[in-house]
Formats: sequence, C-alpha cells, structure tokens
Amino acid sequence: MGVLGIIPARGGSKGVKDKNIIKIAGKPLISHTIEAALESNFLDKVVVSTDSEKIAEVVRQSYAIETIMRPPEFARDDSPIEESFVHAIEYLKKKEGFETDILVWMQPNVPIREHGIIDRVLTSLLNSPADACVTCYEVDQVPEVMKVIDENGYLRPLFEDVDGIRRQEFQDRYLLDGSVVAIRAHNLIETKGIRKAHVYLGKDVIPIIQSDRMYSVEIDVPDDIALVEFYFQKLNSTNVQR
Repeated sequence: MGVLGIIPARGGSKGVKDKNIIKIAGKPLISHTIEAALESNFLDKVVVSTDSEKIAEVVRQSYAIETIMRPPEFARDDSPIEESFVHAIEYLKKKEGFETDILVWMQPNVPIREHGIIDRVLTSLLNSPADACVTCYEVDQVPEVMKVIDENGYLRPLFEDVDGIRRQEFQDRYLLDGSVVAIRAHNLIETKGIRKAHVYLGKDVIPIIQSDRMYSVEIDVPDDIALVEFYFQKLNSTNVQR
C-alpha cells in the first residue's frame, strides 16, 4: 500500500505574489504544510509538485523531500489540479518504481492543521470501502436562494422552484477546504481528462468536519494573511496543540 502525500505549489499566484513562500508566523507558508505532512505516521512519501525553481529551492534548503517539477501545461491558471497529481503518480512510478495506491493532497495555502488530522483522514479512508475522505467545514450560505444577473441586468433565481425560504429549512451544507484530501489513486487515473467538479474523488466520500473554522482558512488575497497570523498568535498564546 503506497501512500503518497503531495503538496501542489504553483509559482504564478495572482492574488498574493509568491504566496507559497511568503513568511507566515516566521516561516515560508509552504513550510507549515510540509511539517504537518512529515509528522504523519502513514505517508510513505511526501513530495512538492511545483513549476517554480524558486519554490523548489526554498523547499530543498530546509527539507529532505523530493520536489517534482511540473510541466507548464499542468501549471496554467486553468489547469485542473488533478492533472498535476496524475503527473506525479506517473513520474514516481517511472522514475522510482513507487506505486501510489492512495494520494493525500494538502494545500499549502491552508497552513493551520489540527495535530493528527492527516492520519485521522487516512485512517477513516483505509478502514472503509469509500473512494475518498476529505476535510470540510459547514457554511451558512444557501445556494438555493442565490441570484444571478441575466443578459438584461436583472436579478433572477439561480434555481427555480425552490422549496423553503429560511436557512433553517435547508440541509446542512459543507465545503471542502483543501486541508487534507485522501483519494484512492485509481479514481484519479480513471477520471483523467474529465472536466467535472470533484469527479476524481469518486462516488463515496467520507467527510471529516473541522473542529474549528481556523483549520479551514485559506490565503488567497492579502487580507487573508492578517487573519491567519491572528490564528497563529492565538494558538501560540493558548498553547493549543495543532
């Protein structure tokens, strides 16, 4: 059973320049995810997939893990992230004979992880017949009552004939946060080239609901940096175990 941990880190971030290597809580952003991955008891190999020599060099300076240079066609703004996963799986099999049975994806722009969450996700998947297991968080927004703007500039319902008005009348809903996503590798291979949201996760996906919203905070725009720094300070001041 080969379990591959992969941290995808493109160099072309537009929201925050050099996002993956800016200093957050005293170290490059990507370091927080690498260190969480290295604490796992179940990851057989941890790699960083990147198109940036700058990011690769930052990683090599501090960690004895492999960096896989991603071809340009898998690093464009519109490149599906799963294509880089398939590239890494095929690269490692060809170069090292490493057979990936489960791939664990950890987004570096989600830097705060509860201690042990990676192994908790993996254990849940390994002990089930499910296709994938993911971390997620509950959201308050109700897509059923959202609007779109039509060609005449008027608001129209996103969904027609919706039963219910108040938020409490709808099912609880959740968003994947990119903190930890464990996928059976055959799903990635079998859905290669299919452009459909989350099709690579398979049919049966186990949710692991985050215990605190801070474990799902992403850095995508400059304002997110202050929020993440605040949570790191909170963790340090209260001695909460990550």
